[in-house]
Amino acid sequence: MSAIPEFGLNPVVGADREVHRALILSGREWIGADIANALIVANAANLQVVDRLLATLAAGGAAGIAVAEAPDEASIAALRRAAEHRGFPLLTSTRPLSAWRSGLAQSVLDLGADRARRHAARLAELIGQLKTCHDAVGAISRLLADELDAEVVVRGADGILAAVPPAAPLTLASVIQRPDRPLQTTPAGLFAGTVHLSADQVLIVATKEPAGRADREIVQHAATALTFALAPRPRQTDTALTTAVRGIRLSAFQLLMTGSTTHARRVMAGVTPGLLDSESARVFVVDCARADRDTVMAEVERSLHDRALAIRCPAYHEHVIVVVPEHPGTDAERELRALRQAFGTADVAVGGSPVHPLEGVGDAYGEAADALSRAVHHPERTVITSSRTPGLVDVLPDAARAWAAGFLEPILSLPRAGQQILEATAMALEFRTSAAARIIGVHRNTIARRVNHVCAEIGIDPDRTLDRITLSLAIQIVGTLPSTPPGQGSEVSLHGVLSHPQVRGWADRTLRPLADDRRDLIRTLRTWVLTEFNADATAARLGIATKTVRAHIHAAEPLLAKDLITGLPQDVAEEGEQRLSGLRTLTVALYATTPPGGAHPALPGDPPRPVPGAGGFAASR
Repeated sequence: MSAIPEFGLNPVVGADREVHRALILSGREWIGADIANALIVANAANLQVVDRLLATLAAGGAAGIAVAEAPDEASIAALRRAAEHRGFPLLTSTRPLSAWRSGLAQSVLDLGADRARRHAARLAELIGQLKTCHDAVGAISRLLADELDAEVVVRGADGILAAVPPAAPLTLASVIQRPDRPLQTTPAGLFAGTVHLSADQVLIVATKEPAGRADREIVQHAATALTFALAPRPRQTDTALTTAVRGIRLSAFQLLMTGSTTHARRVMAGVTPGLLDSESARVFVVDCARADRDTVMAEVERSLHDRALAIRCPAYHEHVIVVVPEHPGTDAERELRALRQAFGTADVAVGGSPVHPLEGVGDAYGEAADALSRAVHHPERTVITSSRTPGLVDVLPDAARAWAAGFLEPILSLPRAGQQILEATAMALEFRTSAAARIIGVHRNTIARRVNHVCAEIGIDPDRTLDRITLSLAIQIVGTLPSTPPGQGSEVSLHGVLSHPQVRGWADRTLRPLADDRRDLIRTLRTWVLTEFNADATAARLGIATKTVRAHIHAAEPLLAKDLITGLPQDVAEEGEQRLSGLRTLTVALYATTPPGGAHPALPGDPPRPVPGAGGFAASR
């Protein structure tokens, strides 16, 4: 971490420790009981009884202590002596404590996530040797020697099982004779470590310099893979191996979701070679409903084998996500339709996307999730699209791109790739923060900070649903319609875009299924949107019960083939299980079909418009 300028860290008392997070120590409160692998950050003024403090931190497994705001030598002299006495890492930081509290501590967490992915890729290569090589022990030993520039020996009860280079048993003879000592120095000056694989099998790795923490973890990964390779039982039934492979597949999926196709290919190369060697893919989402997810997952893996990347969704416990790269002879759609039939009595549903470029797996996932939301209302509970369904963006006038560019100009004009920032924000808007974080493998605080930053730059409220709807619509437009240079949308209004005859025609078609319902569902939905999705306020304005309002909204969902009531941020009863897309479609359709003189939903930037029965105007932003 001291090599990263962002943290402004300078080692005072050094030691090689693994850091998972940063915790702030203030003068008012203790940091908590769980401090393992944590870098403790404090001001010099808050550090008292330093010997006892360091003893407590060391006993709790803390990674070290950093003193913020570049303290002088005199202010940390006692702390330095105590750190040297205990061999406990001590650093100073030029950054103030406020910077650590507002952002740097989160950056430490983000680094930990990146590090975990790198190690997952290395572990994937090691485990891959078990499946692709006849001599797995030799292959793993060679990979380990290359990775660490080391000499490697694997010794069993009957002698040497692998040696890299071939002369390594001679170089490491003194270590081989004393395998009970975990750390030794050879006569040639190499630093050797011994890891026991079983009662009579050991791995010996010797390097020119003492192994750091990261290198020791790679050795442990190799030892794990060697244990599987040497085990007499069938490896495919080993729970630990299965868990490791499952984690690798999840890492690959999360890399694909963020467009990191090259890294995803590397991660999967050791598990399923060639699977991601394709330029395009489709995504399917299976809702297991009343079926056991592990049972459904096992059937998906059996039917698709090594032709698809299947994972248990990290956000929604009833979902299985299947990424199917386009390869000749692969018919995942047929297999998944058969899956639906096999679990028909459990109400399993399947949604599938059309073909997307491999770097567009995130978009494909969004379309598959949309298809799934329609599938749960479909008689066959299956909606698999072979091409992109025309929607709102397809009927927008040319001025829509100019409006979206103007609305998003504060982000698009940023010096650091504003378009990429918006693409990364899109999923956080579609899902709740925690769900988006689990799906793409980024900490929820990072997601929240990203959304808050974008909203602050644009001047909208991230907690207001209509503001999030407008932002997500604008991002969708700039990502789909032909480009317009920033600055040309200032004279184009969203009202003008959504009042266009083409948009009105689309809106009429969208709402048509509601027209014949005797309960006047459109009236209820329009009032619900005007009250910014508040069922109680809708009930009061219409003079009906809140329960009736919710019943009307639920009744509209299958007619529109969209999830509505479960998509609300304040709907804690259905915590985070749905997306914003249903609300966005409904809001735009109702806006476009607002009768003359009627009230429009108060979208950001719109002029105030009268609200019937409210005795005033709708709030504008």
